[in-house]
Amino acid sequence: MNDYVRRMTAAVNLEILRGIDPQKGTLEAAMHYALAVPGKRLRPLLFLALLDARRQEAERFIGLASALEIIHTYSLIHDDLPAMDNDDLRRGLPTLHKKFNEALALLAGDTLLTFAFEKIAAAPLAAEKIVAIIGLVTRCIGKDGMAQGQALDLEFKGEAQAIAAIHRLKTAELIKGSLLAAAQVIDLNAAEQRLLARAGIAIGLGFQLADDLLDITGDEQKVGKKLHKDKSNQSPNAVLYLGLPAVKAKIAEYHREALALVQELKIDFPPFLSLLENMLFRSQ
Repeated sequence: MNDYVRRMTAAVNLEILRGIDPQKGTLEAAMHYALAVPGKRLRPLLFLALLDARRQEAERFIGLASALEIIHTYSLIHDDLPAMDNDDLRRGLPTLHKKFNEALALLAGDTLLTFAFEKIAAAPLAAEKIVAIIGLVTRCIGKDGMAQGQALDLEFKGEAQAIAAIHRLKTAELIKGSLLAAAQVIDLNAAEQRLLARAGIAIGLGFQLADDLLDITGDEQKVGKKLHKDKSNQSPNAVLYLGLPAVKAKIAEYHREALALVQELKIDFPPFLSLLENMLFRSQ
């Protein structure tokens, strides 16, 4: 598992920077800075591990995998802005608007989003598959996905019943999209894709609950960002509204649900299963 993650993470880290020259100007320097900051690369790792689970040559699709991380990075840049979550640290380093400025952070985030679709368009796949992947990814990050989740997060006024929808849209949809992109590559049928989509949502919801848990109980040095601020920001942190025992129980429930769906799909590749578990039961 560790060797697999190290090898694939290294490949993704190289690919996400391919095509960006920090010497060409401030915009590309800002894009490079945001992508070069060390990260867990979970979305591309899930994508690649699923390909390997179905005996595909995962490394042929590193470019497509890297697009998922680039999209995630764009969302973090915007999420960190003073108008949004107003964070000074990301992955242990100054956030992009602190390193450069707010205007450049907006531009770099926007440009990374378009750069990600350049990577998807260049995937070694038939045109109809590329179009399908673009369609599903855009749905997962747009008005019916991540962007809507961010809007609901900003509008949150302490309604506990709204938290699950925010978590699903803001976090789980892109995780689902990462798996469904892999499903296009490996030719899963419609029924299998529905099972995989449900697994992606369960993984994403559990992952976000684990993130909420870390904000309350985590170690700032390990996590790499400022913690213990959700309460003062009135953020939709499930621990604050549902309590620690309920959140831990819900994470375990989402893990069981995701595992059952993955088993139904006959996915028994150890790195994929370990990734799933580590995303929900984590310390950073």
